[in-house]
Amino acid sequence: MKNKILYLFLLITSSISAQHTIQGKIVDEFNNPLPFVNVILQKTTHGTITNDDGKFFLKTKKYRGTLEISFIGFESQIIKVNKKTKYLNIVLKEESNQLEEVVVVTKPKKRLKKEENPAYKILKELWKRKRKLGLKLVNNFEYKKHSAIEIGLNNLDTVFLKGIFKKNYKNDIKQIKYDSDGINYYIPIYLQEVITKVYGNNEKDLIREDIKAEKEEGLGTQGFVFDRMSNTFQNIDIFKNNIRLLQKSFVSPLSSNGFATYDYVLYDSISNNNQKLYNIYFFPRRNGDLAFQGNVWIADKSYSVKRIKMAVHKSINLNFVRGLSFDKEFEIKNDSIYLPLKNVYNGDFTLIDKNESNKGLTIKKTVSFSNYSLDNPKPLDFYKKKIDKIRPNQFQRDEEFWKKSAKIVDNDTYALINTVKSKKRIKTITGVINTFTNGYINTGLNFQIGPLWTLFANNQVEGFRTKLSFRSFKTKDDRFRLAGHVAYGFRDKKVKYGIEGKYLLSYKPRISFGLAYQDDIEQLGSNLLNTTQLIGNTFGTTALFNRGDNFFLSKVQKFGTNFDYQIKLNFHIGFNFSHSKIRSASEEKFSMSYLDQNYNFQPETIDVASDIYLSYTPGRFVYGLGVERRFGRNIFPTLILNYRKGYKGPFNGTHDYDKIQFKYNHPILLGEIGLLDATFEAGKTFGTVPIGILSPVPANQSFSLIKDTFSLLNYYDFVTDTYAATHLEHHFNGFIFNRIPLLKKLKLRSLITFRAAYGSISKDNRAINLSNIKYNTPNDLYYEYGVGIENIGYGNLRFLRIDAIWRSNYTPPTGAIVLPTPKFAIRIGIKPGL
Repeated sequence: MKNKILYLFLLITSSISAQHTIQGKIVDEFNNPLPFVNVILQKTTHGTITNDDGKFFLKTKKYRGTLEISFIGFESQIIKVNKKTKYLNIVLKEESNQLEEVVVVTKPKKRLKKEENPAYKILKELWKRKRKLGLKLVNNFEYKKHSAIEIGLNNLDTVFLKGIFKKNYKNDIKQIKYDSDGINYYIPIYLQEVITKVYGNNEKDLIREDIKAEKEEGLGTQGFVFDRMSNTFQNIDIFKNNIRLLQKSFVSPLSSNGFATYDYVLYDSISNNNQKLYNIYFFPRRNGDLAFQGNVWIADKSYSVKRIKMAVHKSINLNFVRGLSFDKEFEIKNDSIYLPLKNVYNGDFTLIDKNESNKGLTIKKTVSFSNYSLDNPKPLDFYKKKIDKIRPNQFQRDEEFWKKSAKIVDNDTYALINTVKSKKRIKTITGVINTFTNGYINTGLNFQIGPLWTLFANNQVEGFRTKLSFRSFKTKDDRFRLAGHVAYGFRDKKVKYGIEGKYLLSYKPRISFGLAYQDDIEQLGSNLLNTTQLIGNTFGTTALFNRGDNFFLSKVQKFGTNFDYQIKLNFHIGFNFSHSKIRSASEEKFSMSYLDQNYNFQPETIDVASDIYLSYTPGRFVYGLGVERRFGRNIFPTLILNYRKGYKGPFNGTHDYDKIQFKYNHPILLGEIGLLDATFEAGKTFGTVPIGILSPVPANQSFSLIKDTFSLLNYYDFVTDTYAATHLEHHFNGFIFNRIPLLKKLKLRSLITFRAAYGSISKDNRAINLSNIKYNTPNDLYYEYGVGIENIGYGNLRFLRIDAIWRSNYTPPTGAIVLPTPKFAIRIGIKPGL
């Protein structure tokens, strides 16, 4: 045992001694500390920048080498270092082309008034012009865009790498790059490049983007982490007052209201290629605010941006995010037109917490712009014709093409990905991340088991319920998808099942067709509108813990089809046809009976109906080419209009009716005070129909929070044929708690909610009701309101939300079999998010 301890001690001390640390301080000729100076060890990826005091700290495994010290406006220095080098005092001299007048401003301890800040005059001129600058100044434009997205694992030590490469470790380690700390390693696992030609016509506001080439290498990735985080870096428009990022609103450092959020420091002014540039640093006024830290170079005549470098401050209340940085460069033409040159976005994400020692996921997006041509008009029809990507690898080009193209990714990266992607341990890691975030287990046989969240449930009809679900899955762009499930209740001892197939008939226009059959139990009192879901999957039968009695379940045998046509991106028209046999799943406890037109008792409804719907989601980010597309975590409105026609006679249908339903959801970013998620829905049924076709106000008898439902209602407390409802949730995103010192450290976020429903029911529909549910309607307006705390957890794992909810009074009808719920309750929600 002593020998083992001694061995461990020697191992630790030897690894520590193997790390060479170089420290130092960099000042100008007047002994002023220089922050943000680049310090790089040449021929390595080791590097750092100085802090506000001009100090730097660099770790490396190399004992000797050459340090390169560089900073805009100053002469670079080259310094030889060896293992004896411990601390360096470095003085940088101004470049010979430096302006005679150099303004040096340190960040004041006491904040200056806006008008007293030297940066204000420059920013004021920028604000006047920022809407007039850029490509909008010309009538027509075209350029080439070359983008690359790279995903990799970071902060990997040698023990981890030896487990991956095993016998080939010594050879393969030579290909692997050091991480940013210069100690551990980084392995890329996925890389995609796309070259696009962009054409624009400002007079008609038309944009055409033609993909010229694409290239992809690496492991297939899907799930919350890969899908959502990979699409974090959409277009970051620094010229807007607020930047949408991670479903939050960050104040832009170039905002005309920026002085309310930032401290600005005019550091210096320099001349570069006969052009005067102002260098302004910006810092969040308060730690925790949704703001950036960095600096911006602004040209003096045009007051246009030459370059901006900014990063998300570490104190910001964001889950999974260890670091985000953005570097944007512009070319200035004719002192008035700024043209994008290059964007480099970097993200560092971790799973458990943000500790610097933890392994993480790196996502890097690089975009270069070139070959600009301005005011070279083309026929109007040219801009309207678009070459869309409709199938995987449609624009794949050979290696000869890529050799001739400008490089934004080195060939070594592709070679390393090709080596790594076959390693079992890497496959296991990506597989675990996928399973953890999307709920599916990959069997390796072109089908997956899941989602795992619906594996177990409990209700008073089936008792303990287990459900095994599956889907076919070869790639994320599968044209055909087969999904199904088998369920078993240990109380009713019955097997239930469902199966659904979907096929993409055409890529352009996008036309899909679906076919499904199910024989299962559903909770029809939990949702009002469903357009494309052919198999019922309501939470009323999937919750493990419920309150009160839940005998109000329906046995549904349903055959359904769906035909969906994409009119244009995010605008769909669809057609459904369904044949459903609906009856109570527990007839001794819950009756769904009614009188037919001959006044006969009928326990079963046969609903034969067709639907036509319109779905409009402007601004939604859509990606994927298969029959099941995925959506980015951006903010967009949703509008759904559905008309349903019921048929009596054909296929033994029992009722003629018409139903019109409307739903509108709009998340609204309200700057730094958070996000308001607003939903409004309404509907009306024309005709005389039983309870299985009517519109119950959606209740929720589980202890968890479910979107667009009422947590203090029982199922079928309110049954309507005409209804209107609204659901309002405002998420403050830390706006309140970030300003309370003790609560700020807990990274909690507050929210408020309000929900209301109004409805009525006709005398004819009351007259045919033989159910033991006595119809009651919210004709006096029923509402619930609450306050909540979200982002509860540890480290990055902050999935919990707790709401305190109150409700209005309502009077149950005479003979009601379920008493009203309490007027107050606590509910818990689980939602992963950033």
